[in-house]
Amino acid sequence: MDASVTSAFIGAVAVGGTALGTVLGGWVQARGGRAQAQAAQQAAEIAARAAHQQALYERRWSLLAAFLRAASECMEAADQLYTTDSLPEARRRWHACTLAHAEAELGAPAALLGPVDELRAAVGRMYRTAQRSAPASRALKEVRRRAKQGEERAVHALGAMEALWEADRSLPLTGRTSAPEYANAEQALNALPGYDEEHAALLMGRTSRQWQAARADREARKDDHQQARRELVTAAREVFGTDRL
Repeated sequence: MDASVTSAFIGAVAVGGTALGTVLGGWVQARGGRAQAQAAQQAAEIAARAAHQQALYERRWSLLAAFLRAASECMEAADQLYTTDSLPEARRRWHACTLAHAEAELGAPAALLGPVDELRAAVGRMYRTAQRSAPASRALKEVRRRAKQGEERAVHALGAMEALWEADRSLPLTGRTSAPEYANAEQALNALPGYDEEHAALLMGRTSRQWQAARADREARKDDHQQARRELVTAAREVFGTDRL
């Protein structure tokens, strides 16, 4: 082959090879750029999902903690009714508990809805029991306090009530109001300064067995709350995996 032709051919091959290399290099680079972009997009999506899950986890945990706190505060306020006339505060706490329960229902995982509802029910039973039973307990507490301080009429009224409770052991419920012990207790309470017919009725309206049942009911309601609270906490720890940390 002629030397000039050979040189031209080699030059053409060199130029063609360079162009082909440029094209191939550009294709590889473009392909790598798309892969990097896809990888970056996937990483961003994973990070966004992780951030969402973390935010949801923290929100759910916060709502449940707030509900547990509101339930305990309502229980304390309801139990306080047995010693102080603080019904407005108890109502406020019950309202706060119902609101916290509604928020917990909205945010809680499905597995926790049952325990959440049971805790609210337990608190509600205590709240209603206290509203019904606490006024009589406060009235009796006041008589005992004044008797302990040595007030003569209070001592007499308390003694008359205790005599009636003793008689309750053998008195039929239908004939209780006609018993002399009933009349004596009623008279003693009506003579006690600061006590009106409403206070007397609160104390006279319960037999000894009913007083015992009311005390037992109060303790049972508190036990119900503790049990429901433990069940919710246990279920929450299982759902959120805190037992495995």
